[in-house]
Amino acid sequence: MNQELVKQLFEHVKLSLNYSYCPYSMFAVGACVLCDDGKTFVYGANVENASYSAGVCAERVAITKAVSMGKKSFMALGVMSDKGRVTPCGICRQAIREFSKDIDIFLFHPDGTFQTKSIAELLPDSFGPEDLE
Repeated sequence: MNQELVKQLFEHVKLSLNYSYCPYSMFAVGACVLCDDGKTFVYGANVENASYSAGVCAERVAITKAVSMGKKSFMALGVMSDKGRVTPCGICRQAIREFSKDIDIFLFHPDGTFQTKSIAELLPDSFGPEDLE
């Protein structure tokens, strides 16, 4: 992925932190998926709930928004916390894997530096839609 797209992805992830609803953990997380057209960025933020298990992670918010817009194929996902680098939880990793076996995942730091991981690195030997065929 070219540097300009990475920079745009970072800016969308950073912006998404403003929409986090995290009154219980005070741990804001923002995420953004870049759709396979290379132009559509869909961001999400974590949304907590007084019934803790009803909360939703930023990565799944972004993916759900994109899918509800008819976008089901992604080339990249970026994620960041207001506290620094963060990595998707197990449930989010499975949700990411549902839509892509070879997506680039950018783990951003607030200063714009990042690490890149593949979903295969984060969720090795994974189960996906093709396993149900």
